[in-house]
Amino acid sequence: MSKTIKVSGKKHVIKKNKKGDVIVDHAGKNDPKWDKINLTDKAGAKTIKAGVKATKDWHKANPHKKGK
Repeated sequence: MSKTIKVSGKKHVIKKNKKGDVIVDHAGKNDPKWDKINLTDKAGAKTIKAGVKATKDWHKANPHKKGK
């Protein structure tokens, strides 16, 4: 199961890996290379719903700056 959301104009796919960790895949600075971030380690997310909230909260606190 996975959930796709759009945050800051970019697509983020939040899913669980085989170990059960919540992972977010999103386009990095070098599109089309995707960055994978373990939200279980970084934000303590145990569910996909918690991963969605952690992703949105992080982007709210760290908005993209123009020109970067």
